[in-house]
Amino acid sequence: MNSLLIITSQADSHADYLMHKLIDKGITVVRLNTDDFSNHLSVTYSIGNGHHITITLPDSRSISFTPHDITAVWYRKPFLSRFDCTGQSTVTAFAGREIESYLADLISCLGHVKWINHPYANKTAENKIGQLRLAEQIGLRIPKTLITNDPTRAGDFLRCFPQQGIVYKTLSNPFISETTSAFRSVFTSKVKMSPEIEQSIKVAPCLFQEYIEKAYELRVTVVGQQVFAARILSQEHTQTSTDWRHRQDEVTLKHEVEILKSDVEQACVQIVKQLGLVFGAIDLIVTLDGKYVFLEINPNGQWLWVEHLLGLHISEALIEELITVTA
Repeated sequence: MNSLLIITSQADSHADYLMHKLIDKGITVVRLNTDDFSNHLSVTYSIGNGHHITITLPDSRSISFTPHDITAVWYRKPFLSRFDCTGQSTVTAFAGREIESYLADLISCLGHVKWINHPYANKTAENKIGQLRLAEQIGLRIPKTLITNDPTRAGDFLRCFPQQGIVYKTLSNPFISETTSAFRSVFTSKVKMSPEIEQSIKVAPCLFQEYIEKAYELRVTVVGQQVFAARILSQEHTQTSTDWRHRQDEVTLKHEVEILKSDVEQACVQIVKQLGLVFGAIDLIVTLDGKYVFLEINPNGQWLWVEHLLGLHISEALIEELITVTA
C-alpha cells in the first residue's frame, strides 16, 4: 500500500481541500488529526517482526500500515489544542508530553520519505533573525532591524527614524493561547514609547524594524521551483496599512496576480531551498519607488485564499511535489 500521510488538525481547511483533490486523483491518503488524541482517536505502533502502525479514527475506521507504505508526508499545522494552555493539571500536562513524544517517534520512523515540510526544517526556518540574514545574503533588501529587551536601545532606535517611525513584530509564533480553543493574534504595529511600553520591552527580547512606506504587499508562495505571487493592495485601507492581516474582516482587500522580476523570483526559490524547505509563504513589500523588501517567510503559511481569489494553481503544485515520489 503506497499512501500519502497528512499530519494536521481537525478544522484545517487547507488539509480538507488538498485531501479531497488527492482522493479525486485516486491517491490513497491517511490523515492524522493530532487534536483528535483523547477524542476517540487511538494509535498503535508495534515493533518486532516488522513495524506496524494502526490508527483508529473517531468514526471507528481503522487504518493499518508500515512506515514503508508511506511515500510522502504533508505536515500541515498540527496542534494539540487541549494540551496547549497554561493552568493544566499535572496529569493533562503529562499526557500532552507523551503525545508529543509519540509524534516525534512517528516522525523519526518516516525519515526516508519526502516531507512538505519536515517539522525540524520548519522549526529552523521559523527563526526570524536567520531569515533576515539569509535574505540579505541572497541579495534581497531587508528593513533595518533591532532585537532588544533594553528600552533605552529601543528608544534610540526609534529616534533614528523620526519621519516614518518603527514597528514591533513577534520573534515567534504570533498567537497567544487564551483557552483550549481560542487564540489571540499579535499583529505588526507601530511603536510609540511610553512608560508602559518600556516596562513591557524589559520582559523579553522584542523585534523592532524601521517602518517602510509601501505601494503594496506581496504574498509569494513557493512550492519547489514553482512561484506564485499575489499582490495585496493593503494601502487602500487605513486598517490594513501597517499589517494587512489586521482587521481585514472589516474591509475588502483587493488582490491581483503579480509577475515578479526574475531575480526576485529566484531569490525566493533560493530562500526556501537553503532553509531546507519544499514549501514557503514569503511576505514582501514593494516600496513607493518600486523596490522589493523581504519581511519574513512562514514555512507553513496560508495559501488557499489566494488560490481561490486569483486562480493560482498552488494546490496542484503541492500535489505534484507529493506524488512525484509515489508514481
